[in-house]
Amino acid sequence: MSAVGDAADAAPGRGALGPVLVGGMAGTALRLAVAAVIPLPWATLAVNVAGALLLGVLVERLAVRAPNRTRAWSLLGPGLCGALTTFSALQLEAVELVRDGSAKSAVLYLAATLCLGLPAAAVGRRIGRMVA
Repeated sequence: MSAVGDAADAAPGRGALGPVLVGGMAGTALRLAVAAVIPLPWATLAVNVAGALLLGVLVERLAVRAPNRTRAWSLLGPGLCGALTTFSALQLEAVELVRDGSAKSAVLYLAATLCLGLPAAAVGRRIGRMVA
């Protein structure tokens, strides 16, 4: 099984709910703070790429190297990163760009999300392996 699957399997117990809720509140607040200073949809792009990088680090550090740290994983993985990043907002913002006559911007936005998010996750995993 992949490290992400292992981490997800390690965290779903009753003890995970509190950390996920606290991390989720923090991630949501952070996403709203970013949206207050960067216009949409670019704020969503920024938090999704940053979240992919952070999640890559967390998967490597907590899921692979410290699999019994389920509370930390629950707080930071599904909690913080889950609330910080948002696939549904990405989709809605792309639809709104098309609806507003900016189909080129919508394609650029979706392409940038993939072209920046995938490498960010990979770099995050690499950073996670390098951190002592």
